[in-house]
Amino acid sequence: MKILYKLKQIAVCAFLVALASSCDNDLPGVGGAEQNYNTAYGLIKANTNLILFNKAIQLAGLEATLNTTEDFTYFVPADAILEAYLVKNGYVNSLGYPDITLVPVDVLKQIVLSHVVKGVKKRVGKLAGVTADYLETGELTTLANAANPDLYLLSVNVTNGVLKVNGSDKPATGLDYYATNGFVNVLDNVIALSPPAPVVSALSQSFASPGDVITITGSNFVKVKSVKFGDTEAVFKSISKTAIEVTVPADFGSYALVKVQTEYGTSNIATIGVKFLVYGDNFSGSPTPVSTWQWGGSENFQSTENVSRGTYSIKRTTDSWSGLYMQYNAVNVADYGYLKLSVYATVSTRVLFSIGGTNDDDGKAIDIKAGEWNNISIPISDLHPEKLGTTVNSLFMKEYSGLPGVIYLDDIGFL
Repeated sequence: MKILYKLKQIAVCAFLVALASSCDNDLPGVGGAEQNYNTAYGLIKANTNLILFNKAIQLAGLEATLNTTEDFTYFVPADAILEAYLVKNGYVNSLGYPDITLVPVDVLKQIVLSHVVKGVKKRVGKLAGVTADYLETGELTTLANAANPDLYLLSVNVTNGVLKVNGSDKPATGLDYYATNGFVNVLDNVIALSPPAPVVSALSQSFASPGDVITITGSNFVKVKSVKFGDTEAVFKSISKTAIEVTVPADFGSYALVKVQTEYGTSNIATIGVKFLVYGDNFSGSPTPVSTWQWGGSENFQSTENVSRGTYSIKRTTDSWSGLYMQYNAVNVADYGYLKLSVYATVSTRVLFSIGGTNDDDGKAIDIKAGEWNNISIPISDLHPEKLGTTVNSLFMKEYSGLPGVIYLDDIGFL
């Protein structure tokens, strides 16, 4: 009987201990750790899947900033994801293992702050009659943006309760974890807000003279250091992250390779002018090509309806998938790096261009924006030079979107 009494005592004590424990820990375990802390920072500190991010906070000297009662919403990469990021960026020790202590403090600080947003942003479906700051599709200002306004904002996509952050195609895992002062969202990607290398999309003019002010359009024009025409630095004025005004240098000849350099990298090459002009207002003095043939559509080699430069352009009225072949005087393709064209389309379309061939796999298809002159530079390396031989004497174009329309060509040449 004494044994049974003692067993009952033990069972009652165990029940009371379990009951007390459940009262102290109402929240379920997260990543193997119980949520013993009430703040959002406390959740991160307790989560065994977020050890590296917590260590990053400490190494960056940000614990005093974040370990407060101020409202924060976190977007935190799980340890395995952060380890992969460290390896990818070369932060590994002598044994080849990821080591977060090798990340420079300023870099680590930006990484941490890029994952934190002020305020409580709840990731749930909107509730009727409930006013709250819900997490919605759009852009958010992070603590990193407050420290460095040149950084990109944090892009967030919330669709049917599924959260994707910073352009990732991977949804955030699980639900948001609630704390007294915010939320913790666990990610399958590391947020990077630093602008990538600049990209040049177009120049406002395909030809220019010294002193002309032209506009370079593109993306990621952040902290621009230089704009070069060949090896010559040009005077420029940054207008926005997508536009730069630049003055053509005094020693500009008739052509140049143009590139933009920022603190974050160097752009692709844009071209201005030509070395060899196939068609300006005519074909080497002749209003028509040496020879021509086509299937579908029609053309006018001396159209005045829409001109990029000069008096005439080539007007091509296209049928779906129709093609036009034009032959001109032979050119040694080894002397040039780019095929240059100015193209205008009445509807947004896609056009295949090739030199020295008429098959689809001989050329390159280019997207053409409607209602504006598209100044296009196609690298010769994209036009299968291994098939061309020493010289080429033809340009072939094919409507490649299946949409009929009108296309104008002007200033065709090589650079």
